[in-house]
Amino acid sequence: MAEVVKFYPADAAKNADNVLEQAIGVYDQVIILGWDKDGNLDARATLGMKDGGDVLWLLETFKHKLLSGDYMGDIE
Repeated sequence: MAEVVKFYPADAAKNADNVLEQAIGVYDQVIILGWDKDGNLDARATLGMKDGGDVLWLLETFKHKLLSGDYMGDIE
């Protein structure tokens, strides 16, 4: 049976559910940060993020790459 491929419009990243759906099967360990529907900051992580140190290292590494321009145009 053929695999069904879902196509997303160019502005699909405006919807959090679309972003999460496109990430399925791509990552081994994740942290999800965001504002919930009530406007509260919410965070979730896979169990492989053993402690705050792992989470902080990932966040700081991402921050460094973002500030150095590695993600220009990739994040909308």
